[in-house]
Amino acid sequence: MSDRTNIAFIGARGAGKSKLSRKFGKKSGRVVLSTDSLVSYEAGGRTVAQIVEAEGWPGFRDREFELLETIGDMQNIVVDCGGGILVEASATDDAPAGSELFSERKAAKLKEIAHVVYIYRDIDWLIGRVAEDSNRPDLGGDYRKLLERRLPWYEQIADTTLDMDGREIEYGLDVLLRQFG
Repeated sequence: MSDRTNIAFIGARGAGKSKLSRKFGKKSGRVVLSTDSLVSYEAGGRTVAQIVEAEGWPGFRDREFELLETIGDMQNIVVDCGGGILVEASATDDAPAGSELFSERKAAKLKEIAHVVYIYRDIDWLIGRVAEDSNRPDLGGDYRKLLERRLPWYEQIADTTLDMDGREIEYGLDVLLRQFG
């Protein structure tokens, strides 16, 4: 591990990043920052869905990058990243689903500011876990295809992959505390 003191959790929606980051932060005495919550705060308290409705996915993705730049100077924090943290949206709001691209700028910034931990879960498990949730914006299109596109991106930038397939949060917490606690 490098001298980066921050830890960023990445992975798909529903993988357990938020729950694991909160438990890990509490046990390790680190402040936990959620990218989605902070972007919402910076947008005057609007939800992610409201931001996307008003600014489109490109506006939301730009806000994520700005946030990563802002927290880059902090030390010894846990960053709970939204599932699309490695995504750049098409510049047009009417682009077809699946037009998102890998975000070189956000990937580079994450690697610069944190040790990146990918929370891995099986695609079928993720699909079963993520039901209709009015608090989250529609990702559009086929969720399986979205996951098939994004999972290699998580693997690509991860410093550590935490295989949570078939495992409870407590397992992941124990592994993380041994490695980073």
